[in-house]
Amino acid sequence: MAPSRPAAPQEFAEAVAALSAAPLPAAIDLEALPAPVNLAPFAHAVGGAVLSASGDEDLATGRLVLLHRPGGHEEWRGAWRVVVLVEADLEAEIAEDPLLAEVGWSWLMDALHDHGAGFTAESGTVSRSSSRGFGGLSARPATTAVEIRASWTPLPDADGIDFAAHLHAWCGLMTACAGLPPEYEGVANLPPAGSRR
Repeated sequence: MAPSRPAAPQEFAEAVAALSAAPLPAAIDLEALPAPVNLAPFAHAVGGAVLSASGDEDLATGRLVLLHRPGGHEEWRGAWRVVVLVEADLEAEIAEDPLLAEVGWSWLMDALHDHGAGFTAESGTVSRSSSRGFGGLSARPATTAVEIRASWTPLPDADGIDFAAHLHAWCGLMTACAGLPPEYEGVANLPPAGSRR
């Protein structure tokens, strides 16, 4: 029998409550996911999708995991860690842009700054992939996609850590990858997903 996990501390329960209570953009749909059990003593996970105007297509999908290690973690430089994943389809010519990785990473940095989500010790990758069907799947259209994986340590302000701000930053990254109109002037986005098909 696996050893039981310790009861979650109050600060972790409050962080999860803040994520659950955060208002969301209309285009974002969230659902609870099973939390990973081997990354930290306490974890909470949600999955998300940016829905098309009709609501029948996911323009981008993602996952956010909040990790907590009381006493802190040397590599995190803190007791908390936010880990995110975002995936979205792209036009082939956009996926071939040599600056796609830099632009994708800038979307994350802009989203964190724009939502006032203080952070440190950020790391991640921006990847592109292509898929083409053959044989029985040859009628399936070729697709290209971007995948952004990132993590960072949230920093407190005078009132503590604003966990909702980090959730909103992840939502902002998903909407940027989906090609929805920018929430902030000067933020570049992909063309709307409907125009990419």
